[in-house]
Amino acid sequence: MTLTPILAEGSGGFPSWLTPELQVLVWSVAVFLALLGLLWKFAWGPLMQALEEREHRIAKKIDDAEARFKEAEAKAAEYEKRLEAAKAEATAIIDEGKRDAVKVQEQIQAAANAEAAKTLERAKREIKLAQDQAIAELRDRLVDFTAEMAATVIEREVKAEDHRRFIEQGIEKVGQKVQ
Repeated sequence: MTLTPILAEGSGGFPSWLTPELQVLVWSVAVFLALLGLLWKFAWGPLMQALEEREHRIAKKIDDAEARFKEAEAKAAEYEKRLEAAKAEATAIIDEGKRDAVKVQEQIQAAANAEAAKTLERAKREIKLAQDQAIAELRDRLVDFTAEMAATVIEREVKAEDHRRFIEQGIEKVGQKVQ
């Protein structure tokens, strides 16, 4: 086989392998169109269908993601509200505890004041009793002393000077016994 017949010039000055024959041209176009139809039906259609399905899946995933994002935002807002409510409740409990502590402190202080008042009243009664006993004892001693003085005065005749001296001695005795 030689290359010259293929490179031989055909009509119009073109090499023969570049000049199409009508029958080959028709069959080439027919095969091209048939292959194009087959590709359209069996390759292009399923390929487009697969791309559309993929597009729908991606769009659905995006929609689902947006829905989950909105759900998450709603839950976050709800948790934020719950957290604020819990903080408010904790603050209320602390405030109530403080009020209760103040109330207990006031009750303890009132009880202490009442106890102090009772103790003071009891001390006043004890002082009054001790004072009454001291006065009664002083009265008894004074009576005894007066009786002794009267006995001494009766035994002797008393002049004004003696009388004054007896009274001064009696006052000194009373002062010594009281101390």
